[in-house]
Amino acid sequence: MTRRKRMLWITTLLIGLAVIAFWAAPALAQGDQGFTETFDDAQLPGWEHAPEAIVADGVLRIGPAQFAARLGAWQDFTLRFELRYSGEGETHVNYRATDQGSYLLLLRPGEATLLKTAPPGEPQELGSARAEALNTTDWVTVQIALSGGNHTIMVNDEAVISANDPDPLGRGGLIFGSVGQRTTELDNLNMQPGGASVEPAPIEPGGPLTAPTAAPPVQTPAAGSWQDLLRSLSTSQGSTFETDVFVINLLLAVLTSFILSRVYIYWGSSLSNRRKFAANFILVTVTTTFIILVVRSSVALSLGLVGALSIIRFRAAIKEPEELAYLFFAISLGIGLGDNQRVVTLITLVVVVIVIGLARLLRQTQADVNLHLTVSSHGGEKVTLQQLLDVLARHTSKLRLLRFDETPEALEISFVVEFRHISNLEQARMALLELSPGLQVSFLDNKGVW
Repeated sequence: MTRRKRMLWITTLLIGLAVIAFWAAPALAQGDQGFTETFDDAQLPGWEHAPEAIVADGVLRIGPAQFAARLGAWQDFTLRFELRYSGEGETHVNYRATDQGSYLLLLRPGEATLLKTAPPGEPQELGSARAEALNTTDWVTVQIALSGGNHTIMVNDEAVISANDPDPLGRGGLIFGSVGQRTTELDNLNMQPGGASVEPAPIEPGGPLTAPTAAPPVQTPAAGSWQDLLRSLSTSQGSTFETDVFVINLLLAVLTSFILSRVYIYWGSSLSNRRKFAANFILVTVTTTFIILVVRSSVALSLGLVGALSIIRFRAAIKEPEELAYLFFAISLGIGLGDNQRVVTLITLVVVVIVIGLARLLRQTQADVNLHLTVSSHGGEKVTLQQLLDVLARHTSKLRLLRFDETPEALEISFVVEFRHISNLEQARMALLELSPGLQVSFLDNKGVW
């Protein structure tokens, strides 16, 4: 296969990969669109949740110290849901939740508090008010209307908090959590992006909205990231197994590792047998994808993976840094796909292949012929090692001595050599034969041998 055909072939694969990336992007970016959730599916598709956050009797039931998260990128929206709780504690509603912070609505009996958490500072209180409608174990309707930095919190269609954040947070996800001994139940959740909201009922003097009052200490999440909040709400992270996601990620693992193996075979510069080494990429990537898909559902399994990896060794010696770099990138592809980061993984692969291709094209000289060379000399016309080195140095781009055997009657030497062009091979052969007519020369293709 000529270099031009190889370039065309790899470019075609990259274009197909880019199409897959753009196809997968809408599914991963659907978090910025509206949705309605009536919790009729016990599998909770689209949610990340703790083990004791389950669907029961058509409602989402979040047990004590548990959470349920809808990952996405919402900015201005109206969120409306029905809420019921039992037990001592608080219900937490985090929105615009990212690793940069979140807005946290605390719902306690008779009181609602709105906080802004943005590391590294302490949580900032944006508003707090009495909400008598929360003094019940019956269903109540809660609505959060957010437009820019303006927040309107309504309980049973009565505004209880109106607050403004002059420095609003960016887009983020949605997290519900139960703190203390409380069990929270949710139903009929509706998210409408765009900030359109129902006009709140007028707040009359002496009504439900009051000045902030002293309240019992609030259990707020650490000022860090919303991932820290998830970890604090559950000792193990549960995720729903989705067959289509699993199959798509495994197929992408096979495709991406195959592309990486072709790139290594045709564009690698290692002197070892690149075809044999590249054949391991598919198995390594698929295995890593499977492992990450399994352990991401449990913190305990994730910690167990650390111990498992400590006993794994690559028994085949890594002879050159390039081999280690490609192997590490194959593992990285598996980790990215196992964590369902398809777009990021595919974009990274495209960028890396482009960079490797450009480096190959811009390289001033490139050896194309990678061979094992064995030279044997016998009898009185036996040549010396220095004579062989002088001849080969004039015609090869790379030269490495592998073996040297000498007896009074014979000399046998093995090299790994590379030639820039096939014509250099013929020139080297003729120059070696000029040293001694009885010289035996053997070339073995190192790149094409399986």
